[in-house]
Amino acid sequence: MNVLTRLFRRLDSRRAHREIEEELQFHLDLLTEEHCRQNMLWHQAQVVALKRFGNLERIKDECVRITDRNHPGLLALKWFFGFVFVMGVLVRVFSPEYHLTRMGGILMAVGVLSRLLLYLRSMNPWRYVPKPDDSSPLQL
Repeated sequence: MNVLTRLFRRLDSRRAHREIEEELQFHLDLLTEEHCRQNMLWHQAQVVALKRFGNLERIKDECVRITDRNHPGLLALKWFFGFVFVMGVLVRVFSPEYHLTRMGGILMAVGVLSRLLLYLRSMNPWRYVPKPDDSSPLQL
């Protein structure tokens, strides 16, 4: 039962976004408290901690992207399209009729192109373009 509960929690994307926001806020609060222990005012410590932490939105987007990449639904789609490809190969190899062989070719093409689409979906071309980094020294 515990495994099913964990699986349904992972399927809830809003919950994942909330958990990411809570975790980032927790780390920001820890950094703020550390600065407060060094005899800084709370507001000033928050500003310094936020500057040290960096671009919060960029870090949040990176965490969301990592969470989405490991989503169980995406894994199920990859397995399904792999299965479609294998079925296409089997139909193509073992079918005696011409029309069934063409159907096997179509199934193979759908399987391969769908997997390719899922792979390309996860790539971000702007990730390879160098841009000035004006954020914090903390990197993920």
